Amino acid sequence: MKIFNYMLVNIFLVFQMSFCFAKNTVNFSVAPDLSTYCHQYRIDAVITGNSTLGVMPSYRCTDRPDRPSNGTMVINSQVTNTFNRLLVPWRYSPHGAFNNGYFLEAFAGVENSEFRTGAGSTADVKFFDTGVWLGYQWFWRNGLNISAVIGGSHLARVSLDRNISPSENSSVSDYLDEQISTNTHVAGGVFFGWVF
Repeated sequence: MKIFNYMLVNIFLVFQMSFCFAKNTVNFSVAPDLSTYCHQYRIDAVITGNSTLGVMPSYRCTDRPDRPSNGTMVINSQVTNTFNRLLVPWRYSPHGAFNNGYFLEAFAGVENSEFRTGAGSTADVKFFDTGVWLGYQWFWRNGLNISAVIGGSHLARVSLDRNISPSENSSVSDYLDEQISTNTHVAGGVFFGWVF
């Protein structure tokens, strides 16, 4: 938790400088997740005329705690997952940071999942998360905007604390093994935002 607070404070200090010099330098957006209801929020600030730097936190996402960690939407009803993530995305837009057009985005961060089962098994896993997205963004004069992205994410397992109950169902055990493994998967979404 200390590293999360440290990164948020440092990112805010970098971003706050742009508030003093220009308008339309910060964009707040959300990518709704209708399958798990674990919505992804983000805030981006202009760092050059064509690029932005942002932060995308998810903290103790438990509205529907069955979110998989490997990109698939296959879930197991006997397993719950409390999910945390902090990503730092950098976006390059050739037509301007907050203008219509294509963009390339790269991000890095950390995420962890706390899996629990009805039989008492636990698996706490931490990943280092990296990825690259391609996308298109639309901006309107009133500040509303939409960005659509698709690309790949790589989750490299950093640590694991696993305790499987002797009475655990083999399908649940196999599911946990899949969720705690290093993996590369396709990722994407649509962000709805407002620039100010």
